[in-house]
Amino acid sequence: MPEDDRHNALLVREAMKRTVAELPPVHDLVPTAITQGRRRRTRARLVIAAGAACVAGAVVFGAVTLPAGDGGDMTVRPAMSGTPTPSESLDKVEEPEPYRTPVHIEPSDDEEQSMADLPAAERERREEFQQRAAVLLDELLPDAVGLIRPVDLEVRRYLGESEDGKTFPVIFSVRPSGDGSSPKPCPEEPGALKGGSCEQATLPGGIEATSYRLLSDSPETTATTVSFSYGNSDVSLAVTPDTDTTTSAPVTSKQLLAAVGDSRFLDLVRYADENPMQERQTSIAGG
Repeated sequence: MPEDDRHNALLVREAMKRTVAELPPVHDLVPTAITQGRRRRTRARLVIAAGAACVAGAVVFGAVTLPAGDGGDMTVRPAMSGTPTPSESLDKVEEPEPYRTPVHIEPSDDEEQSMADLPAAERERREEFQQRAAVLLDELLPDAVGLIRPVDLEVRRYLGESEDGKTFPVIFSVRPSGDGSSPKPCPEEPGALKGGSCEQATLPGGIEATSYRLLSDSPETTATTVSFSYGNSDVSLAVTPDTDTTTSAPVTSKQLLAAVGDSRFLDLVRYADENPMQERQTSIAGG
């Protein structure tokens, strides 16, 4: 090695020795590095946790104070704690359907059977259907009919209770007929209705429906009915007068035809047609 290079190499070596001399012994390097690494990891975790806490706090604060409408006086309910499972997200987030306490009516004769005499599974199926029907009829029928509640005696019977204390019996029947025959059209002779009225309409799917508003058994009061065939069933919906106050059914034929033409109502009819809950029809439709 030339003399100049040798001199330079010695200078570099001496500088390296001085640098290494300032460091701890070799066996202490690993513990020191580990300690420093742990401290840095702890600080990083604290920073991340603090950031997450700030974000969560902002979300909760926003959920509590966010106005739910133009008025700004309503608040949004905070989210539930914890992360819901997929089944909870699909099933438990939805609000439950309103429950209508059934009205109890004693059977009018010994041959009339109550749903309480049915097997538990079948009784539960019919009660669930009644709850769905009651809530839907409450939406579709005029407010004057009142709150619709199921009657525990029979799956086709309901009761409308108005705010002024009137009660209007409601019949929603989907009874197997077997022949799929259409209801009779309105009579050509107006006098045949004896002061009543008749209207016809075509429901979705080409279903022909007939609605009557006729004098009932109560003096000077009228009931409104609509009937049609669906699949293998005879379907009828009727609102009858309040006999105690001799008040006619507060619904017109047009309103009843509009109610049965709703797609949600026809969905209920389709279910009852495919899963019968009444005995086969032995009398005229709507009876």
